[in-house]
Amino acid sequence: MNVLEVVRETPDAIRVVLARPDSQPITFTPGMFFTVVVTIDGEEHRRAYSLASPVQQPHQVDIVIKRIADGRVSGWLNEHLRAGDTLQVLGPSGTFTLAPDAGQARHLLLVGGGSGITPLMSILQSVLLAEPDSRVVLLYGNRGVEDIIFHEALRRLVKSHAGRLVVRHVLEAPPKGWRGGRGRLDREAFGRELDVLLETTALQDITLYQCGPEPMMAGVREEMLSRGVPEARLHQERFTPAQKPVEASRYAAQHLQILAQGGQWAGTAQPGETLLEAGLAAGAPMTFSCTLGGCGRCRVRLVSGEVEMPEPNCLLPQEREANYALACIARPLGPVVLEVAPPAG
Repeated sequence: MNVLEVVRETPDAIRVVLARPDSQPITFTPGMFFTVVVTIDGEEHRRAYSLASPVQQPHQVDIVIKRIADGRVSGWLNEHLRAGDTLQVLGPSGTFTLAPDAGQARHLLLVGGGSGITPLMSILQSVLLAEPDSRVVLLYGNRGVEDIIFHEALRRLVKSHAGRLVVRHVLEAPPKGWRGGRGRLDREAFGRELDVLLETTALQDITLYQCGPEPMMAGVREEMLSRGVPEARLHQERFTPAQKPVEASRYAAQHLQILAQGGQWAGTAQPGETLLEAGLAAGAPMTFSCTLGGCGRCRVRLVSGEVEMPEPNCLLPQEREANYALACIARPLGPVVLEVAPPAG
């Protein structure tokens, strides 16, 4: 991708405007992310960054890169990325998505924390542009005013979509005279904000999308479930942390049998290798995209055997119960038989 512009959104976050070199549109669904591939000092790194743009503007898309503590890649990109550079990306991919539909009349509740605003920004803009009868409420938690990503853009959106978009900021360190929410956006604070929302919107009409720190998301989910909201109306995007180096000595070589496209492949996962790495080495037609455990493209079904996977990842509770695993981060703990790209259900 060509880097058209780099905009400083906050002291720790940049917005990067990207376009394809061939000027063709970028096809995506709101909520998806790119896997950015960068090489620093000869070492390749991959990180997931959500698209923040409305789907109606496909020729130029935005991602946000927030510098995290001791983040080698996010820090390097914040310091070195410039307009005119080329950025290698994979995707877009991801399952935390909402497809706009002009016939819908939704009541969306979006809850974000920090850089978790990024996919929510794509969703809210896309819905407001495509669905004239839908309404959106955004609860957005940050430490201080200076940490609010898209602060001015959100202000403009509220003005241009008056009556259809409500943005409520919740700050841990609010300035003097602050009229928004105060404190950490945890379960208790969310409950208070939800009570206000329910004065004008029925609980059974609300669909939740949330992205941010894990404690925030857990508290919000627990509060919604405690009020009887079905699991199917609760959507979460978890940040996928960079994988730490694996201590191969913790693992032993394991036999793999791979079922795919009506054929069978056999191979051996060397100590520390993932199912994806071992499957590719055996010549099996493995499917994958981000290789970070964040998109679900590499999902396989374990016919037999056990694996270990780092948390958090994008696998849904019902997928775990059905014995699915993410091949790109799953490492076998014994002999494994797996099925590639099984039908969903």
